[in-house]
Amino acid sequence: MAKFQFRLQNILGVKEKLEEQKKMELSIASQLLETEESRLRQLNNLKEKNDCLYRSEVSNKIKIKDIKDIGEKNKYYSNIIIEQNIVVENANNKVSLIRNELRTALIERKMYEKLRESAYDEYYIEELKEEQKQLDEIVSYKYSR
Repeated sequence: MAKFQFRLQNILGVKEKLEEQKKMELSIASQLLETEESRLRQLNNLKEKNDCLYRSEVSNKIKIKDIKDIGEKNKYYSNIIIEQNIVVENANNKVSLIRNELRTALIERKMYEKLRESAYDEYYIEELKEEQKQLDEIVSYKYSR
């Protein structure tokens, strides 16, 4: 019985490597997204603390300069949080894009695996027919003697 060789095995290998690469990219992008979301949470916490400080200072009748400084800090945190929200959204979009690319790579790999299975089934049937033919020849040869 001859050895089965799938003629598209090289392409299947490339598709498997592409799938692994996309998995790695997705992992890296997910880590980046988690880092950016963590930074956003930290910024929100800082802004919330500053808001609490602002409220307490305003109610304690402090100097106008201190209130103004705290207000400026609040504006600064608000602007940074807006920018960080954009960074998080971009990271999230990148994760979604890579996830879609991974899904496509998975579909392509599965398609080539099904082609390989189909080709192997055809090969196996052909081998069985060839084997049966050889057995028939042996039996007819023995019978004719």
